[in-house]
Amino acid sequence: MFFPDELLDFIRAHRDELTLSVYIEAAPADPAARRNWRVHLRQGLNDVRGTLAAAPADEQDAFERCAAEVLARLPNGDAPATSLGWACFATAGGDAFCLHLRDATETSVSWGPGARVVPYLRVATEPRALVVRIDKTHVRIDRWTDGLFEPLEAFEAEISHDVGTHMGDAPRLGFHDGTRGSTRTDTDQRHRIDATERLFVQARQRLLQLALPQEPILIGGTADAGTKLRDQLPDQLEGRAMLVPALTMTLSDGAAAAVVLQALHEFDAALRVRRVTELREMAHAHGRAAVGLMPARAAADLGALAELIFSARAWKQHPDEIEDLVRRALFEGADVALAPSLSGIAFDSEADGVIAGLRFPLPTMR
Repeated sequence: MFFPDELLDFIRAHRDELTLSVYIEAAPADPAARRNWRVHLRQGLNDVRGTLAAAPADEQDAFERCAAEVLARLPNGDAPATSLGWACFATAGGDAFCLHLRDATETSVSWGPGARVVPYLRVATEPRALVVRIDKTHVRIDRWTDGLFEPLEAFEAEISHDVGTHMGDAPRLGFHDGTRGSTRTDTDQRHRIDATERLFVQARQRLLQLALPQEPILIGGTADAGTKLRDQLPDQLEGRAMLVPALTMTLSDGAAAAVVLQALHEFDAALRVRRVTELREMAHAHGRAAVGLMPARAAADLGALAELIFSARAWKQHPDEIEDLVRRALFEGADVALAPSLSGIAFDSEADGVIAGLRFPLPTMR
């Protein structure tokens, strides 16, 4: 799952420093509810103040400075952008880091050593994807990068016309082209089919050239054309290609952005379901995975974490432990992700909602 280098550098630099972490929700569609975030923010700040009533005066002062810093950095004062969430981390030492969130979240306030990063992971999406829209006559290829479409290719099917011998103006439909048993209508139909086939060959070639390593490929346009293109991709691309029926040729970039975000969420969820199954098998067969919160923490102690997947339920039940484990995994360069709802896999009950891929088997697993 995508985690910005700038944010990682910030939380690493201030990992043990008292930090105020504030997340503000994206405004809902209902205009009457668009300022509810202010109530939630104020209540969250007051709740933290209540927990600090018996804390040293220096800590209370540090919290108030951080709160003032966050309030001063609100993107639009009392009315943050309606379509974006927002997060800000302010440290007792005076440093701060703010960023927009391209998906909905919920308003929350927390205070303690290090920034709270799990709420960010709940809304993080892959910042890049190859977006292809195709029908029988047109192809459009864009790269989705940090919420914007970058046009890469656009081409049409080239239909060749062999004009038969005739007198006067252009031949009427059905004019005989001189080939026994063939009419102009038949020939034109064959030319259109040939042009479509050439279009698919060209689209496939361009995908092979443009697709970056591990980049998701979202295919829209018309259902039959999209399915045909996906089925023609080689195995190494087909595994990360996803059909997106709502991504039509005529969809505006604004409307397409919401479709792409939703598709990337579904794509990531499918990958995590598959990966959890693989890790469970690896744990039993080779000891290259740790199943459960305690084994994952033992792996972190040894610097063995290569990837970490955890559930929302695990975070709700053990918020501080999961936060600490997530930060340690990130600092070790491990891939970290929040697991989707895993239908058919007893992830929460059998694995405590935590599973980790390992760089090497733990001593007790050898």
